[in-house]
Amino acid sequence: MKNVAQQLITQKLKHLTVKDLLFYSQKYKIQISRDEAAAIVKALKKNEDNPFDPAGRKRMFKKLASITSKDTARSVYQLLMKMAKEHGVEHWLK
Repeated sequence: MKNVAQQLITQKLKHLTVKDLLFYSQKYKIQISRDEAAAIVKALKKNEDNPFDPAGRKRMFKKLASITSKDTARSVYQLLMKMAKEHGVEHWLK
């Protein structure tokens, strides 16, 4: 069941829209500009790294930092962690 849920989440990341990302950033009070959101969404669509694997997640956020900034990548990481915690799956990201 865990693998199926992780596949669904990974698929959701690939289909995330700028509007979705901005909604979540406002909900969790994390600053992301529209331009940064567009760049992040574009990168997530191309991402081949597994966000549930620590090494894959690190590569993914390094790529985000290179196309946006370290602060923005850190903000997106915080957003991911807050969303995981809200849904009770933060242990999947350890």
